[in-house]
Amino acid sequence: MGHEQPVLGIDIGGSSVKFCLLEAEEIVAQASKEYTDGKHPTSVLQLITEQMAEWNYSGTIGIGFPGMIENNIILDAPNLGQEWNGYNFPTELGNIVKEQIHIINDADAAALAMSKQTEGWDSEHILCLTLGTGIGSAWLRKGELETGTEYGRLVHPQFNCSLEQWASVATMNRSALSMEEWALRLCSVLTFLETKFNPDRFLLSGGITVASSEWLDMLLQGIQTPVGISRFGHLTGAVGAAKLHSV
Repeated sequence: MGHEQPVLGIDIGGSSVKFCLLEAEEIVAQASKEYTDGKHPTSVLQLITEQMAEWNYSGTIGIGFPGMIENNIILDAPNLGQEWNGYNFPTELGNIVKEQIHIINDADAAALAMSKQTEGWDSEHILCLTLGTGIGSAWLRKGELETGTEYGRLVHPQFNCSLEQWASVATMNRSALSMEEWALRLCSVLTFLETKFNPDRFLLSGGITVASSEWLDMLLQGIQTPVGISRFGHLTGAVGAAKLHSV
């Protein structure tokens, strides 16, 4: 059997860009770059090409992006800015690096990464949520990925704002909420989704899940649906993006 080439996975976030090299389902390298020159397309392209040069990487690239995407065209990116609207990321990056590039919504990428984790729950409808600058969502329905949900933009009737405006990690930081206060807000979001969509299980990902020991118990006290945490932590989106080439 030939040696499997590593694949570059990229997760474009609201505050940073995360990278991983995935080889035979294992992370062999990882990195994160903070935005230093804004979040506009040329700055993000520069961060990507810099990381590729540092790793001397050439090969397939998968990208998880925080916005709605159709036929490789970004329709909107509320946490990055209007400059991204109508932008063809694979084409623009491909013009620079001359590699095969795939793109998917970041929450869909995270769900794809976690699909391996759900193999014992093949009969379940699992709602995957990505916690970060916003709240991304995707379903794993009996092991099959269902994309395009954007539940973070739903308005919570009790709080008169979107779910991600109420309980994203960015909101916690901006409003200086304690971990307990934020966990209570997240619990109200999961309760709303539990009632509206009746999932068999929640799976959570995002950098905040690395510290889940500080808030998961508080969350579980308020909801009935089982909750799981991604085993890839802050790299979940990047890992899922790297898996795009095999989908």
